[in-house]
Amino acid sequence: MSYEIDKNKRVEQKYFNSKDNIVSEDDFNSFQKASKSFNSVFEKNQGKVWNDNIKTEFDLMFKKDLESDLTLPVDALRVEKNINKSEIENKSQKALENFEKKVSSLMPKVNKNSDITKKYTGSVEGLNEYLKDTPLKDLGQHFINVQEKYGVNALFLMSIIHTESKYGEVPAKGTKYNLAGLKRAKGGFQQPKSFEESIDNLASTLNRLYVKRGNNTPQKVHKGGYAASEDWSKKVVQEWENINKFIYSKNKDL
Repeated sequence: MSYEIDKNKRVEQKYFNSKDNIVSEDDFNSFQKASKSFNSVFEKNQGKVWNDNIKTEFDLMFKKDLESDLTLPVDALRVEKNINKSEIENKSQKALENFEKKVSSLMPKVNKNSDITKKYTGSVEGLNEYLKDTPLKDLGQHFINVQEKYGVNALFLMSIIHTESKYGEVPAKGTKYNLAGLKRAKGGFQQPKSFEESIDNLASTLNRLYVKRGNNTPQKVHKGGYAASEDWSKKVVQEWENINKFIYSKNKDL
């Protein structure tokens, strides 16, 4: 298998997710990283150039852990000739289902009636990892700081920003940093000077115009006039669930 780099294309690897030819943690999904042997094998090879020997070492490690009842998705394995493919698929699928059930049972339940003033108590690292491929990279701590300052859940703030601007990829028309579509009292969109200021403005607005008036759920914020779109609160809750699932699926104690 070749690991040559094409500057214009992502490196294609069947079992890993490498964007370059260097072994790094981003090359693996959460289920692969849940393997009992992953840390020891990864520590030895981190920073090295991918080659067939390293690839085989990871393949064999995942296969060994699978056989010892730590099961992984079948696409995380190279199926060897002496292993029954259907057994691996069945075992992998069962493990994946069990893992997802455990994540679901542990993560906080959110819906259109969830209390947006209940604080997110997870790690900053979880937020930063979720945001790492967006314009809001490394702003996890800022979301938590704003949560403490205005009493609005950090994940709810993130979910609104995702719904309104895809985490800053598409800010309000005619603005550079307006993440949540907030407007001026005299008309036109607000012009914050940074993403941090925009996040702060969102939390402040929610606290002042919604929470203090008893509108403390996604549905009440919606009906209170935040957005005209009929499915706005549904989209916000869905992203809130997505963030929760991502953070809890990274929990190594599951």
